[in-house]
Amino acid sequence: MDAYIYRLIRFILLISFLIPSFICFLFVFFYLVKNREINSKQLQHHVILVLLFCNFILITTELPISLLYSYQGYVKPESNQFCSFWVAYNYGLYVAGLFLMAFGSVERYFLIFYERYVIKWRFIIHYPVILICFIYPLTFYNVIVNTYPCENVYYYDAYVCGGACYQYETIVGTIDYLIHVVTPTTFIILANIILLLRFTYQKRAMKLANTWRKYRLMYIQLVSISMLYFIIWIPFVIISLIRLFYDPLFLQDVTMLIINYCLYIGPLASPFISLVGLPGVRQHLRRNNLITPWISRNAQNLIGPAATFKKRTEQQQMALRKEYDEHTF
Repeated sequence: MDAYIYRLIRFILLISFLIPSFICFLFVFFYLVKNREINSKQLQHHVILVLLFCNFILITTELPISLLYSYQGYVKPESNQFCSFWVAYNYGLYVAGLFLMAFGSVERYFLIFYERYVIKWRFIIHYPVILICFIYPLTFYNVIVNTYPCENVYYYDAYVCGGACYQYETIVGTIDYLIHVVTPTTFIILANIILLLRFTYQKRAMKLANTWRKYRLMYIQLVSISMLYFIIWIPFVIISLIRLFYDPLFLQDVTMLIINYCLYIGPLASPFISLVGLPGVRQHLRRNNLITPWISRNAQNLIGPAATFKKRTEQQQMALRKEYDEHTF
């Protein structure tokens, strides 16, 4: 298929997902601020909120650059300074999202089983770590892209201008990829597997302690977002590792035309998935018939005949009982 067709399809799909995602982001942020759902004691929401903020920045500031590139077929403006900015900004936001997801996966385990200690030490192990996860990747890539002693040769007809020159340095590029992509992805996988096993093992005890409902929502919220990251990042990591250590040309065209842009699915879908762990938001949507109104209509169609049948049966029973009483009298 012609590259223009790929770019056009990619542009249409991304812009189609961007609009509802943007609206959902605004709704979630507005609702949380208005209803003060997030406070200093609800630590389980903080990482997710910062992750949503990071993803919101990505889809509103970085994704438009990719959309413009997909539409035109070249980077605009055509300058090394802009390419350096795009590379550092793109990498920084993606890695910040991975770091926040990895920390959230680990912290969620301790919030469920050792919540008292996390709350006690939150000013040391909670707030500072979230801040570092967000600021460090943006700072790191801004520094290494602009100050590493090599000459950036950018291609204005390539995604993120073909990348920065440090990536083609074997040692530096490999260490960067292993630390900033493979490591957080591995933490996400291991932390969720351990949490699943522990959560399943202690399910009965948590029900007896009346904490099952509270922690179930926390668990479902994390697993929902984590599964999204699994589906998107694991294929990307596997392909990248093969290209890094075995065959540099492995699935090169697929990566350039499809895989790189699939990474946007996570940020675009994150506000919808975050609703799973925010019962207040879901209840508000249900009250206003904003979530699956067809379910309500179908439920009414199903409940209506059932209720009518039940009422008719009760009336018949009352009539028979009255008739029996009259005959007995």
